[in-house]
Amino acid sequence: MPAHDIIDNRNEKLIDHLSQMLGSSERARFAVGYLFFSGLTSIAKRLLSLKELLP
Repeated sequence: MPAHDIIDNRNEKLIDHLSQMLGSSERARFAVGYLFFSGLTSIAKRLLSLKELLP
C-alpha cells in the first residue's frame, strides 16, 4: 500500500484498500468526487462496525 491515502483506481482498486483499512478502523472519513450507492454494498458490513463515519 502506498504511504498516502489517495487511490486513483487505475493501478490499484479502491475496494481492496478500503477492505484492508476498514478491518482495523474505528472511524472513517471519505472524500470522493462521485459516490455510487451500489459500490457501498461490498463494504457495507465493515461500515456498520465503525464508531464514526464522516463525509
